Amino acid sequence: MGIRADGHLTLPIAAVTVLSYHAFHCTSCDVASSLFLAVVIYVASCVLIVVADSRFFRPFPANPTLTIGERSRAYGDGVQSSQWVTNFRTLGGLASTNVTSKDEGDPDKSKGSRRTRSSTIMPNAAYRCGAIKNAFSDESALLQFPPPKTIVDLRAISEARASPTIVPNTNCSSSSSSSNNNNSQKDDSAMRIVDLPAAALSLDDLKARKIASIEAITKLLIWQPSLLFGDVRPRLNEITVLCLERLILEPQFANQAVAKLLKLVSDPSNHPVVWHCSEGKDRTGAMSALFLLALGIPREVVIDDFVLSNKLLHKRAWTRYFQLRLVWLLTGRWISFVRYAIPVLEFMFVDGQSLQRCFAMIDATYGGFNEKYWKAQGLTLNDIQRLRDAVLM
Repeated sequence: MGIRADGHLTLPIAAVTVLSYHAFHCTSCDVASSLFLAVVIYVASCVLIVVADSRFFRPFPANPTLTIGERSRAYGDGVQSSQWVTNFRTLGGLASTNVTSKDEGDPDKSKGSRRTRSSTIMPNAAYRCGAIKNAFSDESALLQFPPPKTIVDLRAISEARASPTIVPNTNCSSSSSSSNNNNSQKDDSAMRIVDLPAAALSLDDLKARKIASIEAITKLLIWQPSLLFGDVRPRLNEITVLCLERLILEPQFANQAVAKLLKLVSDPSNHPVVWHCSEGKDRTGAMSALFLLALGIPREVVIDDFVLSNKLLHKRAWTRYFQLRLVWLLTGRWISFVRYAIPVLEFMFVDGQSLQRCFAMIDATYGGFNEKYWKAQGLTLNDIQRLRDAVLM
């Protein structure tokens, strides 16, 4: 599928040529000035077309309003108007109403008597966000939240190398997922980066599309979107659903990444723990959903946290959406402009119904997120209880 499937430079060249001709014959401008005027008119026309199309024909979602609780989780209790990193928020404060724990007042503890209690996640135990990159260079950016001690990178190794996380030079260490839980001499004051690659697209998937790497997707989105949204499945806008399905529905996917993350958070010495991918919505969203479900957080709350990414990413998504479609028009990719507007929106946001469908499939297969399910993920009920003891209060 070549570039002609997206459009052709013939359109902008023809448009600029015609405009230059009329500007030259209808004004006193010389050839160079006429060409410059034609380019300005063409660019302005493309901008107007993108704005009109995004407003009237394929409307971009309206700017949402954060609730007080959502703003507090994303920005803290101060007056900050910008986030530390893209799509950042703490999971602290979310409430569980169906957690069971050993009853300390029960005299017969040998039988493991349990009671039901209402609990909330500790304020600074777990965060989620998009790529961190060099965010630590701004010392004032994270004043509302204690800096993370453990950074879990869910991106593919090639993604992480292309856009590495830069942490402070002092007390910094790095560990792989395989050695993370076995480092008995770790420095409790060190900031660690733990790699748990959980890419939904494998290298074989990329090769089938003739894509060199995950990083190449960004360039292809601009210059050859038909390779990403065409006939080869899964399409780029199906990646969110694929991330959910692979992490939630495929037990022990990505070398037991789910089990490794939950066991990591079960150790209070690792807190605060932050996990992230590129945008903090797909892989991070699936991991966060499983983390919350393991704590007994109600499903409706899990879904609300999942779709909160749409609110926090709205401004960033609109900027990228506008720029992308403008480039498509300016470079003659009018087929992409018409055909892929909705798929691009689907790629930039998440859909709560996709998460609900995963829940329904788990209910049908395992009967819910119970012992059978967590065992399939490589976790025991004792592991889940340790997680709750470490994170809930």
